[in-house]
Formats: sequence, C-alpha cells, structure tokens
Amino acid sequence: MEQISAKFIIEILGRPPEHLKTALDELITKLGTEKGTKVVNKSVNKPKPVEKTENLWTAFADVEVEFETLPHFFNAIISYMPAHVEVFDPENLKFNTFELNELANFIVGRLHNYDAIAKRLMSEREILIRKLEHLRQGGKLEDVFPKEQQVKSIAKENKKPTKSKKKKK
Repeated sequence: MEQISAKFIIEILGRPPEHLKTALDELITKLGTEKGTKVVNKSVNKPKPVEKTENLWTAFADVEVEFETLPHFFNAIISYMPAHVEVFDPENLKFNTFELNELANFIVGRLHNYDAIAKRLMSEREILIRKLEHLRQGGKLEDVFPKEQQVKSIAKENKKPTKSKKKKK
C-alpha cells in the first residue's frame, strides 16, 4: 500500500488561552510519535475567544502528516479526531482484500470499544439520576450511600497485603 499524505486541522476549545497553544503542540508531538506516522509541517494559530461565551477560547493547527499505510491514517483520524481532513497524495488508492479486511476490523474494533464506553456511561448516569431523584424526594443520604458500604470500601482501599516471611538459618 502506498504512503498517504494528508492535512489535518486540529481544533481545541478551553481555557486559559495560554494553555491551548501548549496543548496543541503536545497533541501534534504525540501524533508524530505514533507508529507509521510522520508530522511533516505544522502551523499553530493563536487562540481566539469564542463568541457569546465567557472566558472560553478556541485554537487550531494545520498539520501536514505522512502515513505509511491506510490503517495508520485511520488510526490517527479516530484517535485525534481532526476537525477537517484533506488527503492530497496519492490521488488514487488500490489495496487488496487483506488490507481492506484489516482496516474494516480495526474500525469495527474501535467502534465496539466506544459503544461499550457509551453504554457503561449511560448505565452509570441512570443510577446517579435514580439516586439523585431519591434524595430530591426527601430520601436519606444513608439510603443512597450506606455507611457500612462506605466503611468497607475505604477499608478495602487501605488494606495492604503483608508478606513478611523470614528465612530461618
């Protein structure tokens, strides 16, 4: 498979504005350390305030990147989620079924991981909503977070295994 050359526009949002440039630089450095990935050129723009918000800033970077293979390219897209992608070389791609299968399974694997995370978060969200609703309706905090459970949890965290076997002479 041929090398792929592309431009990524990576955008971040946050505060303080000084942190955004540093964060973008670190993100681009990390992208360049990915296997099969080489950052050829980068241009980090100054942070600008986001309209109609208080103390929120946005900054973006143009990053030219070369990828050894199509899976490396898609790994970067999924891992770094650029705001925009432009592939400029090669103009046409040709790959065999093994490469297509490898790429498809990589993407499906990532999607399954994200799906599992989303389902876990939704489940945890529902539990928290039920507990908050119980408290809102006058329920006791101990009903939601039993002290016995808290004590056991803390004891479990603080318990350290001790192995002090001394050899006899």
